[in-house]
Amino acid sequence: MSMGAWTRWCARLEEAWNRHIRYPELYRQLDAMRADFQARTAWVDELTDEEAEEMLRGLAACIDAMQDGGSEVPEHPEGTP
Repeated sequence: MSMGAWTRWCARLEEAWNRHIRYPELYRQLDAMRADFQARTAWVDELTDEEAEEMLRGLAACIDAMQDGGSEVPEHPEGTP
């Protein structure tokens, strides 16, 4: 690694550390949200390949049905419900 690359890497690391120190509450909230997301989606990791494929087929069919049904919805002029 050249000296210039090392200096740039150190500067980026210092900048990231300063952001972390400057906004600790924001990073705490981000960490909490990340942990919550991982907890809510952990079941996906336990799916077998067959179950995942079945879920994706069902999702594709649902999206197709929504798109087909969406074309029948009458258009409203701007600003009307």
